[in-house]
Amino acid sequence: MVIPALIGSLPRPVGLAKKIEQYSIGRLSEEQLEEAYREYTRRAFINLKKARIKVITDGLYRWDDIFNPFIRFIDGVEVNGLFKFYENNFFYRSPVVKGDLSLKENPLPEWINIAQGIREEVYPEATLKAVLPGPVTLAYHSINEHYKTLDELAEAYKNVLAELIKELDVKIVELQEPALAAELSKATREVEEHVSKEVAKKVIEELAKIKKLWVVTYFGTPQVLPEGVILNVDLIDGEVPQDYKGEIGLGIVDARETKMERADRLRDKLRKYLARYDVVYVTPNTLLDFLPESVAWRKLKLLGKLGGE
Repeated sequence: MVIPALIGSLPRPVGLAKKIEQYSIGRLSEEQLEEAYREYTRRAFINLKKARIKVITDGLYRWDDIFNPFIRFIDGVEVNGLFKFYENNFFYRSPVVKGDLSLKENPLPEWINIAQGIREEVYPEATLKAVLPGPVTLAYHSINEHYKTLDELAEAYKNVLAELIKELDVKIVELQEPALAAELSKATREVEEHVSKEVAKKVIEELAKIKKLWVVTYFGTPQVLPEGVILNVDLIDGEVPQDYKGEIGLGIVDARETKMERADRLRDKLRKYLARYDVVYVTPNTLLDFLPESVAWRKLKLLGKLGGE
């Protein structure tokens, strides 16, 4: 069976971006901005239903990148500097780790509750995932001024995530973990250092004991294969490891290329995986922020056409 699914974010609509800008210069109240977030999330869920995407996210309209604002709700972290996100024309603000990490009071559980309410209203048959950065990718993209090793930092981020995941009213939590596959951007660190594969696998598997995890990798073939999760693999820039036996998501539509794929060729590509897995989730290969909004929605509609086979 093929199940179309969204991973990560949707491109932020121009109308919502204008509302956020108006809020930042004091021309829109916090209540009006919140109303805008809810309205655009409602529109996204309606469009995801029309596109027949069965597993969805809230589009991350409240997020600036996959790390912010989450890292602002962690004690021991400051936010500083803009760094390129891998080899994309896309930037993020880096966490600078200054002390022991712990979770602050934060609005993320409430944002998920709001999204669940909208989903119940307009698309109740869909499954909503919460989206968070994974501990390994957080460690790699931080400037570490406190912990002795990246292994220790990944463990510390895991503890923060564990506390937050317990509070989220969802059955599945999606972890953005491109660092499990991609070669690391060296933008944030001058000294080459790595999270060991053993620690990377362990921290994710420990989080998977709290709630079902959907681990999204991209920009390469995953080098770490955690067990007991849905592993999302980028089929554009990578491949499914031969020895992987668990649940699988396939990033089969290119989210960094505006050219549209053909449905018949995607179906041909899926055949060998359908012989190997009972259920295959089909997704974009990475974040849809890299595409114009209109193209992103066309690609999602294309994914929806693959469903049910």
